[in-house]
Amino acid sequence: MIICMVPCLDDRIKENNNFTILNYQGSKKNLIDFIHKHIDNLIIPEKAFLDIFAGTCAVGYSYKSCCPVYANDLEYYSYLIADSLLNNYNNYNFNKIKKEIGNQFKNLYNLKLKKYDKWIIAEETFLESNKIEDLIDLYSSYPTIWNNAEMILDKKQYILFTSYYAGNYFGIKQAIEIDCLRNLIENIDSNLFSMLISCLFFAMKNCVFSKDGHMAQPLDLHKNASKLIFKRKNSILDNFYSKLTEYFSSEFINTNFSNSAYNMDFENLIKLKEIQDNVGLIYADPPYTDMQYSRYYHLLNIVSKYDYPKPTLIKNVYTKGLYTEGRSQSLLSQKRYCLEHFSNLINFSKKYNKNLAISFAYPNDPILQKTDRYVMSIEEIVRECTKVFKEKNVNVVSTKYNHSNNRNTQTKKVLEYLILCKY
Repeated sequence: MIICMVPCLDDRIKENNNFTILNYQGSKKNLIDFIHKHIDNLIIPEKAFLDIFAGTCAVGYSYKSCCPVYANDLEYYSYLIADSLLNNYNNYNFNKIKKEIGNQFKNLYNLKLKKYDKWIIAEETFLESNKIEDLIDLYSSYPTIWNNAEMILDKKQYILFTSYYAGNYFGIKQAIEIDCLRNLIENIDSNLFSMLISCLFFAMKNCVFSKDGHMAQPLDLHKNASKLIFKRKNSILDNFYSKLTEYFSSEFINTNFSNSAYNMDFENLIKLKEIQDNVGLIYADPPYTDMQYSRYYHLLNIVSKYDYPKPTLIKNVYTKGLYTEGRSQSLLSQKRYCLEHFSNLINFSKKYNKNLAISFAYPNDPILQKTDRYVMSIEEIVRECTKVFKEKNVNVVSTKYNHSNNRNTQTKKVLEYLILCKY
């Protein structure tokens, strides 16, 4: 087994194979050059590239112009992002779509004004005058499912975010904008659903009142007053249009390859005949820690499914993240099961003659840096790969990288490994 290190590009030149929807934890968008340098030669001509734990599909999208790309993720919002990135939109008329959205949004928003006009006017007044305490008092009196147990919701009215997340994660006007956009997305060409909902994800990410990079829980209104004003003045609609424009720009990649996106547990995915027959290289960027992604991005699944989920109660108290029931729990984020299940992918790759590239980030100094939340170690993965593929067919490369750390202001120094297995 050969182990070597290469320098990482500090500032990667922006190319058209980098298209961002979220500030995603563990995203490899800044490591695309490093990844391509080491796995391009594992691509098998006329076979598909499979991004099996796609996340925001940064790696899969970067191969869209090179070969057929399949992408999969257990999280529904991730599947939608991947589907939006792997589709083509060069046959659609952008101006016509934008006009249709504008007309529908105006009509839907005007209907909402009849019921929420006084709340919106008060919110805008306090925001313009920077009256923090008045704004917080407004939010405390605004009825949501969290402070008004007697609320009866008409689920046909598209008021989920208006009734769940106005005044906490989002402003009142922002929540209404989210509901209006989600309503009209349902009524436009179904082939555009994943693209339009991804534009909404982007808008929500830019406006949400939570720690940068995720939506695990809303920030404290009193302790983050300046950020509250800044975030609340941001427009969901303007951000939505901004990302929509990018999908139809010359920078977005459209190809003639036949691509596919899946929303499955990976162990069920690899049972599919099209995966067994058509894929030549599997790129796997599995979860590193015991933190469930369904927690950090739960609002995206809620806006996608829009099924008015039941609030989560722990000891008869709502959770800080205002979570709802039904969030997926991946076995790959559980120490007890992770290596056993991940080994099934390694064995599948060898059995079906697939090259396998595994990304894995691990602390630069495991002695001084905490590793207790990691579900696997780099040594365990390499050992499993060499057992299945044999040592001569496994190559390990790494580069130093600073991970953003959503718990702290400082970045986390890690080694980004690529474990390259050739059948």
